Amino acid sequence: MAANDKLIQVKDLKKHYNKGVIRALDGVTVDICKGDVMVVIGPSGSGKSTFLRSLNLTEEPTGGEILFHGVDITKKKIPNEKGKLVKLDLDKHRQKMGMVFQHFNLFPHKTILENMTLAPVKLKKLSKADAEAKAKSLLERVGLADRAAAYPIQLSGGQKQRVAIVRALMMEPEVMLFDEPTSALDPEMVGEVLEVMKELASEGMTMVVVTHEMGFAREVGNRVLFMDEGKILEQGAPSEIFDSPKHPRLQDFLSKVL
Repeated sequence: MAANDKLIQVKDLKKHYNKGVIRALDGVTVDICKGDVMVVIGPSGSGKSTFLRSLNLTEEPTGGEILFHGVDITKKKIPNEKGKLVKLDLDKHRQKMGMVFQHFNLFPHKTILENMTLAPVKLKKLSKADAEAKAKSLLERVGLADRAAAYPIQLSGGQKQRVAIVRALMMEPEVMLFDEPTSALDPEMVGEVLEVMKELASEGMTMVVVTHEMGFAREVGNRVLFMDEGKILEQGAPSEIFDSPKHPRLQDFLSKVL
C-alpha cells in the first residue's frame, strides 16, 4: 500500500465526555485508502458513529489527528507552501466528504430537485441549469426521475434515503460516509438503499459505512472494523472477520447477530 493511496489517516483519535469519564473514542488509529469500502460494525454505544462523524469533524475529537490528503483537519491553522501558518479551510475539505445520515436530513419545504441543487449552486458555484441537469441524471440513476418535483413528505423512507445519497454525490465527493443509512427504514426498503450503495462501491467510490447489515459488510466491504468501548478490537477482510474471528468480544457479538 503506497503512502499516496491513503486518503484519510486517523491517528490515536480520542473523544471524551464528562471530563474523561466517558470515552466514546479511546485511541483509534486506522488508514482509509482510495477505493476502500470500510464497514464499521459493533454493538450500540461502541463509538462507531462518533468515529464516522469525527472524520469530517461533525463531531469534534478531544485528541488525535485526522489527516485528509496529508492535512491534519483537526488543526485550526496549517502551514502553507511557504511554511507560514494559515487558517484551515475546513468547509473546503468537508465538501470532498459526502455524508449520509440515518434520518435523511432533507429540507421538508423544498422539492427533491431543490434539495439536490442547493449546495452545488451555493458552494460550487454551479449554474442552476447545470445543477438541475446533473440532479435529474442522478435521480434517474436511482430510479427516482419522476420524483424531482415532489416534496420529502411524499416519499417513502427508502426513496428519501436514495435522494440523500445522490444529493451527497452532487458535490462529487472523494469519500462517502454513511452513518447507519438503513436503520430508520422499514425492512422492505433496506434493499433498495443497499443496492445504490453496492453500485457506488462497484464504481470504486471510497466509502466508510457504519451499519448493522452484516450481509452488506460481508458482500460489499473489502475491510471490516469491529469496535467496542471506543476502540478497534479487530479489523481485516470480511472473510477473516466473519469466518475466523479472533477476539472473544467479536466472537460473542457475531454469535448474537448472525
